[in-house]
Amino acid sequence: MSLQSQKGGTQVLARRVSSGIAGLDALLDGGFPEGKVVLVLGEPGTGKTIMVSQFLHNGVTGQGDKGVYIGMNEPKTRFNTEMMSLGMDFAKLEREGKFAYVDATEVRRIPEQAKVGRIPVGGRELGLVNLIDLVQEGIDKLSPKRVVVDSISDLVFRFPQIEERRPAVLDIVEVLQSTGTTCLLTSELPTTGEDRVLQPEEYLAEGVILLRILRKGVRTLQVLKMRGSKVDTTPRPYVIKNTGLEVYATEEVYGQTMEK
Repeated sequence: MSLQSQKGGTQVLARRVSSGIAGLDALLDGGFPEGKVVLVLGEPGTGKTIMVSQFLHNGVTGQGDKGVYIGMNEPKTRFNTEMMSLGMDFAKLEREGKFAYVDATEVRRIPEQAKVGRIPVGGRELGLVNLIDLVQEGIDKLSPKRVVVDSISDLVFRFPQIEERRPAVLDIVEVLQSTGTTCLLTSELPTTGEDRVLQPEEYLAEGVILLRILRKGVRTLQVLKMRGSKVDTTPRPYVIKNTGLEVYATEEVYGQTMEK
């Protein structure tokens, strides 16, 4: 699908990339804008990894789009096992040359003070450089159309000051943007509530999707922004089934009962 926009008096069609999540494309004006970087924010247990994995799996199996997963939280064997339980056989796709898992778990383990040879360097800066190198490695290896980085939290939270953190996030976003792929980044939600402090990555990404768990275990998905798209910004309920996430795009969170 495509989005029409005006440029120099002529219409420009921007392709839409299906999310692979049941009900989500209806909130996104047909899907993610192609070639853009989208941030998926959420509390622990909201299903961020499942969501971005569905995005990759659907891309390969449904659209013929090769995908790369940059894993910073868990090794490949655990990732493959967990996703296989949801019906996503990434090991098979990797054997077929349609998917690549890039293990970046060591990046978050780099100490605050590290060394390159005998030269001391800042561990957080080294981690950032290593992540960027791994992203490029995955791109060069497969020439994908879809890329996921899961998650940038441990890395960017090493930069507690906003003036330090913003350029670090900007470096990551610019590198991903330069690849021409459609990219999803995941990050932990540091604060909740209406008065929460917005993070630099929320400003720098083209789009932001927020996953929450409310009282009584109700899960909600909200598209906070998606530049160049007419989106539904209403919080919508979603569930995690044995095949992954499913969004109830027409249901209200309060005052109505979710239909199964």
